[in-house]
Amino acid sequence: MELPRWPQLSDDDVEAAVAALRANRLVGLGNPVVEQFESALAESQAVEHAVAVSTGTAAVHLALHALDVGPGDEVIVPAHTFIGSASPIAYLGARPVFADVTPDTHCLDPDSVKSLITERTKAIVVVHINGVAADMASLSAIATDAGVPLVEDMAQALGTSIGGRPVGGFGDLACVSLFEQKVITSGGEGGAVLTNNPGYAERVRRLRSHGEGPIADRPGLIWAYEVGYNYRLTAVQAAVGLSQHGRLGEMVEARRRNAAYLSERLADVEGLELPVEPEGTVHAFWKYVVRAVPGGGRPTAAEIAATLRSRGVPVLLRYPFPLHKQPAFAEHQSVSLPVAERLSQELLALPSHPALTERHLDHVAAEVRRAFTG
Repeated sequence: MELPRWPQLSDDDVEAAVAALRANRLVGLGNPVVEQFESALAESQAVEHAVAVSTGTAAVHLALHALDVGPGDEVIVPAHTFIGSASPIAYLGARPVFADVTPDTHCLDPDSVKSLITERTKAIVVVHINGVAADMASLSAIATDAGVPLVEDMAQALGTSIGGRPVGGFGDLACVSLFEQKVITSGGEGGAVLTNNPGYAERVRRLRSHGEGPIADRPGLIWAYEVGYNYRLTAVQAAVGLSQHGRLGEMVEARRRNAAYLSERLADVEGLELPVEPEGTVHAFWKYVVRAVPGGGRPTAAEIAATLRSRGVPVLLRYPFPLHKQPAFAEHQSVSLPVAERLSQELLALPSHPALTERHLDHVAAEVRRAFTG
């Protein structure tokens, strides 16, 4: 059975893009479509400010720059995540310090973070991986005690909440990704920085557009207050993002429904550990990630993934190479992070996106069961 791809753009998304093109105001300060999208995003995430940018990685870069991260600084970041959570640290000349993750949520381990804080620690990047909420209560307490700001990387977590509050407002800044495969997209690429701090918001707005801003008492003129970047989101992208954002709740609910459907059908498979949803949180299930428990003569996660792919189920190991073991961060390869290293060989992401019907999910569940039992 061939499974449908994600994303799936609606007629409304396409029409929104066309309308933005026809308006012929594609980019620039004060773009009304971009500002409308920013307002919608800020409101839904319960923060004061949202600044739209070109990618999720750009969002992390700008958030760290706004915190004045630079040479000689250290930034703690999980080893079990996408490289875009860590590469911006290197962009700024700082040193990533890789932390371990918890065995159940696969998010940043507070104990690991606490052991890594030094006088050089400038920030902590917390990733809500796969759509599950990190332990923000513990991490916020550690950060507050150390006087270190928190950056939430919520690239995978639009729709995730803790105690009824959307993620994105627990840290000093938060970073959204609108890449094509994320919960919602702005037409392939896009991102945003969220914050309740007006100073950070103003600086991110300036940095995203070459460091430029208006000159007091000289209307219509701008100059560069500092060296910035070209990280603007276009009106066309914002229009698609705004259209998709109108269906955010619907799409998250579909993901949660599909996740529950899979869990019900896979609950009794020996050697298969299903995803968790910490008490008091809402998991957006951007990815439905399971663990193949090793031993007992069962096939390895890599073998299961290969079998499933051969049967038309697109499954890969989830982050099979922890960041500290990759060539880009070769200086960290001697670091031991046992949970992240073990999970890299045990986790699988199963198809569960909103375009899948119960018929598709039944097929996925049947093939997973068959792969585990032989």
